[in-house]
Amino acid sequence: MSQTDRLLHYLRLNPGASSLDIIRDLTLVNTTGRISDLRARGHVIECRRRVDKFDGYWLVETAQLELPL
Repeated sequence: MSQTDRLLHYLRLNPGASSLDIIRDLTLVNTTGRISDLRARGHVIECRRRVDKFDGYWLVETAQLELPL
């Protein structure tokens, strides 16, 4: 599994993960580069301020909005 795929899986399981969390848990130093790769693939990733005043990354996945006929 590539670093980018590992990061995508991690963000699904850990919404709001900080850069430090990602570096510590995935040993992935170039976090911003991998975030850019995910965005280039079409994933929506937002950086937001968490309750503890640190920034974290959220993977925004859209749900199906229409019912099938």
